Amino acid sequence: MTTPMSLLNATSRPLAPLAATLLLLLLPVACGDSGGASTSDASSSGGESEGTSGEGSTEAATTSAGTGGSDSEGDTTTAGATEGTTDPGATETDTGTSEPDPSQFCVDHGLPIADFDAGAGGLGWDELAGDFTVNTTFGPWTLSEQWTGCDSYIFIDDVADGNGSSLKNSLKADLFTRSADNIHYFFISSGADPVAEAEDWQLLVGSTLAKLEPDAVANWMDRVHFVTDAPAEIEGSVGALLTAQQGTLRTLAIDRAQRWDHPGMFQDTLGGGFAPDINVLGYLGRYYNFRYDQDQALAAQDAVTVVPMMEGQVFAPDCMVGEGCFDQQNGPFSNSNNNQVWEVVFPDAATMAGFDTMEFDLRATCGPSSYSDCGHWDYEAFIQLCDDQDCVNNDEIIRWITPYSRPGTRRWVFDTTPFLGMVKDGGAHYFRFGMLWNMNPATWDMSFRLRDSGGPASASVIPAFRGNNGFNNAYNDSWQPLQFTPPNGTTRVELVAIISGHGQEAANCAEWCEHQHEFTVNGQATHTREFPGQVVSSRCGEAVDEGVVPGQYGNWTPGRAGWCPGAPVQPWRVDITDDVMIGQANTLEYEGKFNGGSPIGGRIRLSSFIVFYE
Repeated sequence: MTTPMSLLNATSRPLAPLAATLLLLLLPVACGDSGGASTSDASSSGGESEGTSGEGSTEAATTSAGTGGSDSEGDTTTAGATEGTTDPGATETDTGTSEPDPSQFCVDHGLPIADFDAGAGGLGWDELAGDFTVNTTFGPWTLSEQWTGCDSYIFIDDVADGNGSSLKNSLKADLFTRSADNIHYFFISSGADPVAEAEDWQLLVGSTLAKLEPDAVANWMDRVHFVTDAPAEIEGSVGALLTAQQGTLRTLAIDRAQRWDHPGMFQDTLGGGFAPDINVLGYLGRYYNFRYDQDQALAAQDAVTVVPMMEGQVFAPDCMVGEGCFDQQNGPFSNSNNNQVWEVVFPDAATMAGFDTMEFDLRATCGPSSYSDCGHWDYEAFIQLCDDQDCVNNDEIIRWITPYSRPGTRRWVFDTTPFLGMVKDGGAHYFRFGMLWNMNPATWDMSFRLRDSGGPASASVIPAFRGNNGFNNAYNDSWQPLQFTPPNGTTRVELVAIISGHGQEAANCAEWCEHQHEFTVNGQATHTREFPGQVVSSRCGEAVDEGVVPGQYGNWTPGRAGWCPGAPVQPWRVDITDDVMIGQANTLEYEGKFNGGSPIGGRIRLSSFIVFYE
């Protein structure tokens, strides 16, 4: 095979020496074979060239590759023992020679290897992505042939408009330094001359990679692909999807479970406003790793009892686009479903006594349109445990913040183990699901996961301080000391709190400021919940490794005090056993502070508890 173009003779584009050297490395070493050399073999691959290795709200960002995925739990094997492969480092050819196996990358990185699914696939988000072949500046590249079993694939289209050009021109080394290692980037173009524009992509990406350390460059050499096909001419699933979307997509992705994902918004807050930023796409692969690892971890748990709260429950929009009641600024609502009470039937008390761990598994899907099908704002969502079906008396035990207009499926698992003592009697219990301001339309699946982990079990729970109060100079006036007595036989006492700051008043408090929450036991031991290093630029972007949903259509990347848009607010748990007297009266006091002094603005959402374990 001949090279599609020769950058060696591109005298009209002078290169810095380092960039020119890197571009030489990016070009095929020899004509003919366009197969795949793994990263570890890139320096000696000979004739082997390519490797395997808008819209919405505007209110007002490293892990090792191996934390992510989709909701699908496909067949996987541990790295080094892939199904149907006797030696993960090599495959036998018809001539008896040995070629590098693409899955060797997964072996080297200790990642589980999933089999390629050769099914027909579909063209909808979250559906199976079928096989495809792209022609690149290195020759043809086919997914099934280069399948490693642990990678994700991101496509970036230089659409011939102003936003597309701005996206391309925003490229910096941040795209690669933010990325997980197990990502392939495909750079395509919808312009009139895709071959010339692939050459432009190669020049731009090559000069960008030249700024990285040698080890990083070695990884990305096999993982950047410059597509010479027009989008509609790409063979297989990718071309079919781009054609079906009629030129509206600038980005698309295939995650580690071989499922399509819409990457969402490709803009970030730069210089005080939104602007196209290709580098924000670097967070995507890390989020896919989080999803994959979470799904695999849940699938590996033994003897789990799943107690459903909702199964495929559809919260449809109250008003559709085009109807007079549709809120064009704030998006679709499903307020007819807000604050409903749901019955959950747990096993009987004898069975519940065998569990010491309880988690809450939440899955939500919206789309395909971010504008008409998904909630536009970062709402405070909650689950309250009610005393009865009327839910006059309740305790918030789960909280999360919704993403800005992000289509697709998200799944989070919440730590609710401390609250096991509140449902230990089994039978019917009632839970209220609500959102502050407005309910998001979505399809919801919610369930409790019960199991025995071999630890102490929550036996009883005492609600402590709670409220959604203004964080001002009167904030601390209403908190009275709480007296509690741990029962005899208690083996562990925990302080548990769910705390998040909201609003932008003085000093941008309490969403964008540092504040402290002091809990003092018996007037002596003080335990402080604070958020150092969280209220900084890109902190929520960097938290995609913890489940923050990337690509939101809003100001999602900056850090907040105790939360991020599109993520759980997990409980803060502190062992206070050594601070208390078992079988005797104890006192707990609480005080909120700003920079060690009086509160000055915004509000604090607080739910706290004392938990006794046996």
